[in-house]
Amino acid sequence: MIFADTSYLIAIVRPSDENHCRAAEISQGLAERVIITDNVFSEFVTFLAYKDGNSAAHLHAKKVLESEILLVCALNEDMPSALELIKKYPKLSMCDALSFIVMKKLGIKNILSFDSDFDGLGCERIF
Repeated sequence: MIFADTSYLIAIVRPSDENHCRAAEISQGLAERVIITDNVFSEFVTFLAYKDGNSAAHLHAKKVLESEILLVCALNEDMPSALELIKKYPKLSMCDALSFIVMKKLGIKNILSFDSDFDGLGCERIF
């Protein structure tokens, strides 16, 4: 299993994204099951709605939900650990902190991300 961050999902669906070609290249070579959290999904849809409009956001959200991507939910019990992470790493967003906590719980070591905020957390960023 490999975790996907919002930055990776955005790069995949937006040809204008500076990381689009690299994301497409990575996705072609993926043999592992991709996992995202509900927070990543929400951030992805919100970003697309803001940048590309609600119709585009809806279209891409449906594609994610109908794909092989596994969507898991962060739990209430994950919140205190995520809050401690953002206290320790001020550049880390709550969404990213929850992603990392869920990764740890599931034993996932690799993350598809163009976000350097994950560097130094103890996971390997694929970019």
